Amino acid sequence: MPFNPNLPVEDSPLDAAEMRDQFNGLKTIIDAQAAQISAQAALLNQLIIPQLNHDNTGAWSVSIIGTLPALWQVWVRSDLNNDWSNTAAYTPANFPVNDIGLMPFGAQWWQIKVCGSDGSTNITPFSNIVSMGPVP
Repeated sequence: MPFNPNLPVEDSPLDAAEMRDQFNGLKTIIDAQAAQISAQAALLNQLIIPQLNHDNTGAWSVSIIGTLPALWQVWVRSDLNNDWSNTAAYTPANFPVNDIGLMPFGAQWWQIKVCGSDGSTNITPFSNIVSMGPVP
């Protein structure tokens, strides 16, 4: 039963079923609001996630909605080292960056992702991962 703000009626005897319905109706409203807030938080989070792009000339660029970070931290892994390592940091003005310098020399495959940093411990979520070569 949906919540009815007119229940219980003034001076009526307490009825457990009626009160239970009222509480369940309120819980339904609260749960719906929580779901909406969660969905809106997920959308907001997507706005601050960087989008890493690679064009056909080998140039990397990063886009983000909102304030640009002071630095883009570049993380790479490859068949030479499967662990993600923070290999470089560039100011946004240094983008686009070419493959040379980012691609591990001699790698058969490699992956790259970025996060923004203000130079301290404040970082954005990691971007999408871009894969180059036959990643297993």
